[in-house]
Amino acid sequence: MFCATPFSAEAFNRESYITMSLTIPALIAPPPPPAGNTVAVRRVFRAFRRHFLLFFLTSALVAAIGILVLLSLKPSYTATATVAIAPQAADPLAPDGAQPPGEIDASVPATQASEIASRDVAAAVLAQIPPLPASPGFSLGRYICKYTHRDCPRAPLSAAEQEQANIDAFLKSLTVTPELRSLVIDVSVTAPTGPRAAMLADAVASNYQRLSLASQTQNLNQVAAWLDNRTNELQQRWLDSVLAADRFSVAHGLTQAQQAGTPDPLIDTQIANTATSLSAAQASLAVAKSRADALDNATRHGRADALLTLPDQPILVAAASQLMSLKSQRDQLTGEFGPNYPRVQALNQQIAQTEATLNGQTGAALSSISEAEVSAQADVNELTANLNALKAEAAGQSAAEAEYRSLNDEAESARTVYETFLEHANEVVDRAALLQPPVVFVSHAGVPLRPTFPNNTKMGLGIMVLALAAGAAAAFARDHFSDGFDEAEVLRAHAQEPILATLPWLPNPRPKKIARHILDEPFSQTGDAVRGLAAKLSLLSPDSHAPRSILVTSASPLEGKSTLALWLVMTMRQGGHDVLLIDGDHRRGSLLAGAASQGKPGFTDYLAGGVRAADLIQKDTATGVDFIPSGNAMSRPFGPDEIDRLRELLAAMKQTYKIIVIDSPPLLAIADGFVHASVVDQTVFVCRWQQTSRRAVTASLDRLRQYGARVAGLVVTMVDPGAVTEFDGLYSRREQYLITQLYGT
Repeated sequence: MFCATPFSAEAFNRESYITMSLTIPALIAPPPPPAGNTVAVRRVFRAFRRHFLLFFLTSALVAAIGILVLLSLKPSYTATATVAIAPQAADPLAPDGAQPPGEIDASVPATQASEIASRDVAAAVLAQIPPLPASPGFSLGRYICKYTHRDCPRAPLSAAEQEQANIDAFLKSLTVTPELRSLVIDVSVTAPTGPRAAMLADAVASNYQRLSLASQTQNLNQVAAWLDNRTNELQQRWLDSVLAADRFSVAHGLTQAQQAGTPDPLIDTQIANTATSLSAAQASLAVAKSRADALDNATRHGRADALLTLPDQPILVAAASQLMSLKSQRDQLTGEFGPNYPRVQALNQQIAQTEATLNGQTGAALSSISEAEVSAQADVNELTANLNALKAEAAGQSAAEAEYRSLNDEAESARTVYETFLEHANEVVDRAALLQPPVVFVSHAGVPLRPTFPNNTKMGLGIMVLALAAGAAAAFARDHFSDGFDEAEVLRAHAQEPILATLPWLPNPRPKKIARHILDEPFSQTGDAVRGLAAKLSLLSPDSHAPRSILVTSASPLEGKSTLALWLVMTMRQGGHDVLLIDGDHRRGSLLAGAASQGKPGFTDYLAGGVRAADLIQKDTATGVDFIPSGNAMSRPFGPDEIDRLRELLAAMKQTYKIIVIDSPPLLAIADGFVHASVVDQTVFVCRWQQTSRRAVTASLDRLRQYGARVAGLVVTMVDPGAVTEFDGLYSRREQYLITQLYGT
C-alpha cells in the first residue's frame, strides 16, 4: 500500500518511514476527507468518548434524582363510574299535545356533566364519605414561606371554611366527561386508595340522582300544597252552600216534594240544562283562574321551577328548564372562579336573555289565560242571566221553593268546582310518584388494582431516557462550547497551517521526569512524535545541511513549549548534530534553569552588551544538552541594538552548532517572541489541546506573519491518549493497524 515494491518490516526503521512519508507523499498520502455526514458522526463519537466521564456522572446524577423523586411520589388511584342520561318518558297525566319531545338536545350531556360536578353534589358526597385526615408531610411552599418570611396562605379557621376547602380539593380530583356523540357520561375520581376511589365515583352518581329527585319532588310538593289550600277553600265553600240550603229548607218547613218542586216540565228541563251549563262554565272559569293564579304567583316570586308544573304551557316549561340550567352553571363557575370570570359574565348575558324570553312567554301565556278567563266569565254571566230568566218564568212557584232551588244550585256549582280542583291535586300527587332521576347507572366503578399515578414502568423508562439525554447534552455542550480545538480538521482550517506533530498527555508532571521522558522511553508515542517533528523541520528547511535556528513559541504559558524545545534539542542531539538551546523566556526560565545557572550571564545579559557569546554556553549534566540560560529579567523593550546583537549571537552560534533552538516567551504575554520569530529560520507554534482559545491562535499567527516570521507549522500538546490517533491523521483503521504492526507503537 505504501510502495509498489515488496518490502519487509526489517528493511525500515521509524526514521526511514518518516522520511518516505514526507518525500513521497503520493505513495502514502492520507485518504481524502470523508463526507460531511461521516465527519459529523465521527465528531459525535469523539465527543462522547472524550467526555465519557462527564456523560456517565451527569446521567447517573439525573437518574438518581429522578428515582428519588419517583419514590417520593404518593400513589393515587382513579376509578370511573359510567352513567347515561335517562330517556324522557311520556307523562301519562299530561294533557294531549303536551308530551315531551322524543329526542334529547345535544347540549344536554354537557349540562348534566356540569350539574354532576357541582358543589352541592360534592358536599353531599363528602357528608356521606368524609375526607381523609391530612398528613403533616413536607411542603415546599411552607418551607419557602417559613425561611423567606413571606405571607403564607393561612389554614382554614372555621368549620365552614374547612368544608369549602374540602369541596375544592374533592372537585380537583373529580372529572366528569361526556362521551362524544352519545348520552353516556364518565365520572372519574382520584383517591389515595383504590376502594375509596371506586366508592367516591359511585357516590357522586348516586348523590346526584338523589338530589335531582329531591329537587323535582320539592317543586311538585309546593304546587300540591297550593292546590290543597285552594281545594280546602272550595270544599268549605261547597259545604257552606249545602248547609245554607239545608237551613233554608228547615226554616221554611219544605217537604221532600216541595224541595223537588213540580214546575212546568219544559221550564224545569231548561233550568236544569242551564244550571248544568252554568256549572261547567264556572268550572272552566275556576280552572282558568287557578292557572292564572299559579302563573302570576310564579312570576311575582321569580320561581322558574314553579313553571315546570304547567304541562299545558310547554314553551314556558322549556324556557324555565333552560333558565334553571344556566343558573346552575353560573353558580358552579362563580363558586370556582369568582363573579368576574369571563364564562360567568357570558352566562349572565344568556340568563338575562332567557329571562327576557321567559317574561315575554309568561306575558303571552297570561294574555291567553286572561282571554280564556274573560270568555269563561262571559259564559258564566250569560248562563246566569238565562238561568235567572228561566227562574223568573217559574214565578208560579213559591218564593221559598225558588230560593231553595237557588241555594241548591249554588251548592251544586261549588261542588263541581271543588271536584275539579281535587282531581287536579290528585294528578299532581300521582305525577310525583312517576318521577325518575335524570341519569341512570350503566356500570358501577370497579376497584383499580394498580395506581394510575405514578406509572413506575413508564416513568422509570422516561427517567432513563432523560438521564441519557442529559448526559449526552452535557457531553456535547462541553464539547461544543469548548474554547479550544479538539479536532485536526478544525485547527488546520482555522490556522491555515499544517500540523507537524501531536504530543499526548503525560500523567507524571515532575519536571525531571518530563525532561528525560524521551530518553527514558525513546519508543513511546511522544518519542515518535518528536522524532517526526525533527525530520519534518529538516525537510521543510531550504538547505537541510546548513545551520539553522528554530523558535518554539506559544500564545499563552503552560502550553508545553519549553518542554517541546528541550525534547526537540535532545532528539536532534541523538542524531549526531551539535544542538544549542537558548532560553529566551527570561520571566519564567526553562526546565534546565537550575542552581548551576544562578549568578552566571545569560541571554538577556548578552543583549544588554558587555558579555561574550562564548561565556554564555552551559552544559546540563542530566541531559548533556548545551544551553544558554535566560539571564536576568529584562525590563526594557527590544531596540535596534538588541535586535542586532540577537542576529550576531545566532550567527556566532551557527559557527559552532548546526541547530539552535530558542524557547520563546508566550506571545500574548511578552512581545519578545515576535522579535525572536523575525530573525530565526523556522518558527514552531505550540497549541494546547482543548485549552488554547481560537482567538489566541488567530491573533498570534496573524502577528507572526505580520512581523515576517516563517511559520513551519503547529504542534498540538497534551492531547488525550485516546484521541491522539484521531487527532493526528485521517488514516483508516486498517492502515493504522498495518502501521502499528510494521513500525511498532
